[in-house]
Amino acid sequence: MTEKPVNKSNVKSKPIKFRSRDAARTQAEILAVAVDEFAEHGFHGARVDRITKAAKCNSRMIYHYFGGKEQLYIAALENIFQQIRDQEAQLNFSVGDPATKARELVEFTFDYFKNNADFRKMTRNENALNGAYIKRSAMMRNMSEPLIVAISDLIERGSTSGAFRRKPDPAQLYLSIVALSAHHLNNAATLGIVVNQDLFDEDWQEERRNHAVEMILSYLGIQNQ
Repeated sequence: MTEKPVNKSNVKSKPIKFRSRDAARTQAEILAVAVDEFAEHGFHGARVDRITKAAKCNSRMIYHYFGGKEQLYIAALENIFQQIRDQEAQLNFSVGDPATKARELVEFTFDYFKNNADFRKMTRNENALNGAYIKRSAMMRNMSEPLIVAISDLIERGSTSGAFRRKPDPAQLYLSIVALSAHHLNNAATLGIVVNQDLFDEDWQEERRNHAVEMILSYLGIQNQ
């Protein structure tokens, strides 16, 4: 008996069913893999098929949760910045000795850049794109504003109490801290040759950390810290 051919035009593909209880976990797994992929290869070099393979999912799940490669990339950027903003918030600059809090901010920022290569790579790659995608995220601007406000409040407390001799612009102060924490890492390949030093050497890194702290505290006019 000959089988009748199937009329494929009448066959409807079944939509993927996503269990709500797994949604958050699945998105988190995809994001984690995406951050690694984008950090290593940049936006243009990253491949969705490598992300799906590493996340053990299929491309339809990525499009379902994120909408496409561009949206996934923006979500990955938001994810890495949300992580550092969340940890910065735990420093709680509104209480405690201002000088101690200033030191904590420098030490935290230095250590975060040192220990989070994917963060450094993704921000460096996005800078190479002139911030084309980060500009499209309102979330990025909103999540960063509380940090600058918190630093502003810290400066105000330090100035009022006499702990700080200077009262710098909070954004300028933060950018100086970031520069001291990240510039040598982002340019280690060239600067290491210039100064004849392995900039990833642990002992040198510790010296650099102490130098960064001393630079910022001295600028603020903090004594005996």
